[in-house]
Amino acid sequence: MSITHHNIAIVGGTGGLGQHISTAALTEFRSSFQTVHVLTRDPSCALARELSEKGAILHKLDESNLPRALDDVFVGVDAVVNVLPTSIIPTSTHEAVVEAVARSRAQVYFPSEFGSDYRFHDFPGYEHPIWLEKAKIIADARERLKGRKVIGVFSTVWMEYALTPILGIDVEKNAYTCYGPPSQRFSTTSTADVGRSVVRLAALSLDPASALRVPEELRIVGSTVSYEDVRGIVARVKGVARGEIESKDLTQFKNRIRQDPGQNYQDYLRVVMGEGRADFSSDNANELVNPAEVFWKWKTVEVHVRELWGF
Repeated sequence: MSITHHNIAIVGGTGGLGQHISTAALTEFRSSFQTVHVLTRDPSCALARELSEKGAILHKLDESNLPRALDDVFVGVDAVVNVLPTSIIPTSTHEAVVEAVARSRAQVYFPSEFGSDYRFHDFPGYEHPIWLEKAKIIADARERLKGRKVIGVFSTVWMEYALTPILGIDVEKNAYTCYGPPSQRFSTTSTADVGRSVVRLAALSLDPASALRVPEELRIVGSTVSYEDVRGIVARVKGVARGEIESKDLTQFKNRIRQDPGQNYQDYLRVVMGEGRADFSSDNANELVNPAEVFWKWKTVEVHVRELWGF
């Protein structure tokens, strides 16, 4: 990869996902970015210091004077990645980030998406508020930043979150619960691979030779499995018998959400998975981002299980 003189800012660059975006920009793709700015609430935390040692320029995300704090960082920045979670950060903060991007010279902006592709969900009239808010934020950003590239990245369920009891996968107990058929596949992507993908997309979008190939909305996927697949992986890795899968009625579960909408995000997500709307295997931009895995190997569910449970 050729050396360039682009600069990138990562807002929320020490968070659960932000740290992986920051790390990718500072290590694997450092030749694409001369300067990596990391905005964080606590520049003195251990993770921030670790990123600083790798070459990050740290900035305190001062919410008491947010426009000034953002303007000071965005001077000379070419790409901005917003990793502040929409679930707990006020919409006004996301709007302030967009306004600061508009005042800067940045040509590429990533709003805080990086999750389920709500464009293809089926909850008419009772969509989860988080997805409605995300859709509004990105639409407003595109309106405000006309003439610049605003990229929505959908990575479906993060691998670190997918293999947990809250989504019906209890590796410790070797027990599984799904809604709908256990053979239904769903995609999942590790946060490290999401981080790599975002930085790679930023580099592609800033390169005149490849910028036009980067769409405004795209999917990435690390691994696609079913509950049956996960059960088999766990049995093979741990050397135990295949656990039981309890398959519950998907239609009844979805009707219950319709009657009491907007409460539990995980319930919505389990419907999305059960209906096959989390399967990105046949519709993704993996070959654009990481052609033939030349930059990295996508993390698989089996590798994750082996790493997490020490096998």
